[in-house]
Formats: sequence, C-alpha cells, structure tokens
Amino acid sequence: MLSSELDKLVKVSLVGFPATGKTTMAKLLSKNAIDRFYIPTHGLDLKTIKFDDYFLRVWDLGGQKSYLKTYSKDYLLGSDLIFVVTDSTPRNVLNSRELINYACHFVGEECPIIAIANKQDLNDGRMDAKRVEDLLHVNTYGLTAIDPAERLKLLNIIKKELEHIAIRRGLIE
Repeated sequence: MLSSELDKLVKVSLVGFPATGKTTMAKLLSKNAIDRFYIPTHGLDLKTIKFDDYFLRVWDLGGQKSYLKTYSKDYLLGSDLIFVVTDSTPRNVLNSRELINYACHFVGEECPIIAIANKQDLNDGRMDAKRVEDLLHVNTYGLTAIDPAERLKLLNIIKKELEHIAIRRGLIE
C-alpha cells in the first residue's frame, strides 16, 4: 500500500461474548450473505472493506471467554475503533461492562469504544439501546444485524467516527 493509502487504513475491532452478532455485523458491512446458522468464530476473522476513501480492516474476534482473556489484548492494540457487541440481554449487557473495562486498559482515550445493542428485533426481555447505554456508560446504538436494511445505519455510525479519526491523524482540520 502507498503511504496515502495507509493513512486511510482504519482498524475496527468487534468484540463481545459468543453469539452476540459480531460476525453477522462483519458480514453486514461487507455485503456478504447473512445466514441464521450459528458457527462460532475461532480465533479471529479479518475483512477489508472499502468505504468512501477509507479501507476498514475489520477484526472479528472470537467471543469464547478463555479466548478473550488470552488473546484479545494483542488484537485490540492499534485499534482505531472498537465495537463491543451485546445481544441486549441483561446478563450479556452486564458482562459487556467487563469487556469495556478490559479494552480500556489496552487502548488510549483516542480510541472510541462504542456498544452495539444488537438483536433489537427480539422481544424476549432484551433491553433497548438507551437502557444498554445507561448501564455501559459508552455511546450505544441499537441494531438488528441480520437485517440488510440496517447496513446504512452501521455505515453512518462508522462514518461519524471516521471524521474523528481523520482529525486525530491530521488528515483534516
């Protein structure tokens, strides 16, 4: 890659516990087919997605607890943006606080950590995005990652953060 292209390379990390929708979000971003069959991510999956003038390098980290504690530190370092994905159940939201605190130890304040309150289409005791945000104390957006129509919403969230990243890197004023 040329140095001008490297300036436009953005590391986006997706973390969360198993079955919260991290891989589905990555598929949504890359316009890949989204199926409803759950296959856990082992280790990590990398995707590069061209978005406007940027290349998003999406790191989809496996959510198994032993894996998160063992390897995620190494994979979170250098992130420009971290999405903590929760399935919006009370138990998973409370566990996600631990992930946010953990991630804060490895990235600086300049790296935003944003929660995605996924699975908002399910009405089985899941919390809405505002309630999740109140509990996690980070910007939170509701999403239904299995719905292709939600892609634009996710891209708009990323676009807003890309402006901050570009300012931080001195690419724009």
